[in-house]
Amino acid sequence: MNQTSFVIDGEQLDLNAKDANTFKGFGYLSCNNSSRLLLDYKWEHRDSYDQILQILFGGKHPLMRMLKVEMGDDANTSSGTEPATMRSASETANVNRGAGFQLIADAKKIQPTLKTAILRWGEPGWLRKDWFDAKSADPDGDVPETAYEPMYRWYKQTIISAYQTYGYLIDYIDPDRNETKHPMVKWIKWFADRLANDQSGFPNDFPISRYQQIKIIAADQNYERDFGDMMIADADLRERVEALGFHYNTDDGEKQPFTKLADDYHHEVWYSEGIAPMTMGKYRVRASNGDGIGGRQSGLDVANRLIKSYVKSRRSLYIFQPAVSAYYTGVNYSHKELINACRPWSGYYEVDNVGLQCMKHFTDFAKAGWEDEGAWRYLTSACDSQVGGTENLDHNRQAPSYMTLMAPDKANYSVIFDNDSPEARTHQIQLKNLPACEDKPVAVWQSVGPEHTGDAYDSRMKQLRQTVSPTDGLLKIIVAPHSIATATTLDLADDPEVVYHRLESPHEDHTLGIKSDDGVLYEDDFSYSGYPENYLSSRGNTPRFTADQGGAFEVVRTDEDNVMQQMITEKQRALDWEYSFAPNLTFGDDHWTDYEVAVSMKFDDQTQQNSPTGNYFGIGLREMTDVKGRLESAPYVFKVAIDGGCELVKDDRIVALEHVDGLDVSATHQVTFAAEGNHLTATFDGQLVFDYTDTDNPHYSGRVKIGSGYYHTQIKQLTVTQGKQPHLIEHRVDDLDSAVQYTGKWDHVCGLGNTKWNRTLSTASADQDNVPGFKFDFNGSGFSLIGVQDVASHLKVTVDGAVRNWNLAPQVGADRTENIVVHGLSAGKHHVSIEVVGGRYTLDAVDFLK
Repeated sequence: MNQTSFVIDGEQLDLNAKDANTFKGFGYLSCNNSSRLLLDYKWEHRDSYDQILQILFGGKHPLMRMLKVEMGDDANTSSGTEPATMRSASETANVNRGAGFQLIADAKKIQPTLKTAILRWGEPGWLRKDWFDAKSADPDGDVPETAYEPMYRWYKQTIISAYQTYGYLIDYIDPDRNETKHPMVKWIKWFADRLANDQSGFPNDFPISRYQQIKIIAADQNYERDFGDMMIADADLRERVEALGFHYNTDDGEKQPFTKLADDYHHEVWYSEGIAPMTMGKYRVRASNGDGIGGRQSGLDVANRLIKSYVKSRRSLYIFQPAVSAYYTGVNYSHKELINACRPWSGYYEVDNVGLQCMKHFTDFAKAGWEDEGAWRYLTSACDSQVGGTENLDHNRQAPSYMTLMAPDKANYSVIFDNDSPEARTHQIQLKNLPACEDKPVAVWQSVGPEHTGDAYDSRMKQLRQTVSPTDGLLKIIVAPHSIATATTLDLADDPEVVYHRLESPHEDHTLGIKSDDGVLYEDDFSYSGYPENYLSSRGNTPRFTADQGGAFEVVRTDEDNVMQQMITEKQRALDWEYSFAPNLTFGDDHWTDYEVAVSMKFDDQTQQNSPTGNYFGIGLREMTDVKGRLESAPYVFKVAIDGGCELVKDDRIVALEHVDGLDVSATHQVTFAAEGNHLTATFDGQLVFDYTDTDNPHYSGRVKIGSGYYHTQIKQLTVTQGKQPHLIEHRVDDLDSAVQYTGKWDHVCGLGNTKWNRTLSTASADQDNVPGFKFDFNGSGFSLIGVQDVASHLKVTVDGAVRNWNLAPQVGADRTENIVVHGLSAGKHHVSIEVVGGRYTLDAVDFLK
């Protein structure tokens, strides 16, 4: 029988544990390029930018109480490149680079008491030599103490710059590397002492005493938990480190060190990096597993991590990586967010209303924060989670999982229940020693998937289900299958911030350049004459709509005009966190199909390096997936080296080689690369270099990539124009979008890898007795179907009631690649019906062509 009994006893509330026991809610991690495009939202559509921050940081019940910034090193740290604030020991720190530090400033305008934290991924080039052994098996023994002061100075100057530029001081610092396997205890102690006693080298009017009180958090390990044991064993370390964090694991160590550190020593313990929901709830409700808004890596799953990580290891704060995905989809860890913001030209963004509300079941019904803010406390004796798995729900999902939070004056409490199983669970609750609320009615708020097919995905989100009153000190709460519920003494029925309403972008989406009258989809000469004078300086000279995936591309001023320049040479190359590839960036719209990229560029003829083929310039076309952060992640790449050697690369394989004679390295060159259907052409200074037709599973749409070696390559003009017969994608829908209707037997799966659109796939095998199919309506001149085919299949394609093809064989292709393209239809409304008549077919998304 699915029944649980527990006691809410006011005398069990620990008010002496200080911040070790305060409910802190959630945090936002800005890192690895994940916030990059917010810079463009801020300038192009300030209303969208402000709304995104308001959703996360605003209101009476803010979701986010922490913003953590991982300092970049000009190398890819998994989803892109975060720029370094200092590129030499003598450079003045520049916190305008990247989005993180100004994101803190803007969030603090909404929530002045927002807490902040920083740590580093790796080391910028000027620290590389001294810190090379930070990646060894014994960094504490191998990194010399002479390396400490330069590293400390990087942190210090960055903090000073943030204060001088934006007016805030960082609250927490982790001196160690992100996700270190071998915490540097000696270095952490040295850093803590240096920080606490530093009195010189500060600008006038800088708050030195507050700086000296910045807290140390360590060691941000990933899965490993031995730093907890180190803290237990080392009183000097405990004295210096006030907060502990580790990633992607709900459990404590074998000897329960984190629980002891919180309960006995009163140290804060954080879930200092965890996933956001993968696959938005609006798609999950259509999955074949019947989990509704739940399932592995769903909003319910992530909500359970907050519960379970407190029960198992006393984590009092959960930080999302990321909360907002403001990078181009297709990079590593795509489709993992509460808000997706990758369309800055239109201002459109998308909220996972299901995932967001699952988290608001905590923060709307308890005051999140720190002790001096009157934050609510965890009532440890009334918290439990027996659901299986150290992170993802993977077994025993029917077990109880609940958390009780209480006001420090014991006048109110809230209990959050998470039940991601197919059966309801009944909770019998006894109330004790709660004179201020023993008779208070308890409101039960519930979020669950739609009741009937055809109902809106959010038709039962965050509803006030019932109000119950204790009888003889007893409460009975039933929690529905695949739901999250909060039982609270707070009366919030009329609170507009609590009552559910769907959050949507104020702007409709559109394809970049689709409204162009002259066929130009995008152009940039990097002058930004139509923008305010501080446009470039306020964003660290970051070019518009670009996202670095390696190296660093910035706008610099030459004797003549502005150019976009790659800033990192081999000498300045970072000591990578894990690994990264040669400098490259991504820009543009993945809805682009047939287009030409024209670039006016100049090679770096001054930097001397032992790299005969390393000084090159490249253009990539139709990029959809970029897990590794490489120029060659684009399916089609045209590269020209300074020796005149030219390569045409298709799917990471050289398919043609040519040579440009008499290349003048000191001159400015005109490079073009174009794709029209499956036909590719490349020119250099007007000379045709490649003319290539791809007949082997061609790619038809995607963004542009630009790349170079570790040289100061310069780009003076960048223009993207439509092809002769453009077939721009006007709209793309996921296979589990409500716009696609299915018949017959299909397997709809979500929570897959990041190379699938929204991490979903729909698959069906031919069946003569019950033919599987799908249908959709659109307005345009054509459509395409996306999805890799593991085995051969055959489709019957019907458009507007007329069979267009009785036995069409989709190409095998790759993830995020078109398997069939149909265009040439009359412009207007169309109804399409597809039937699987042979083999097994997989659908990932549908494109509607203009």
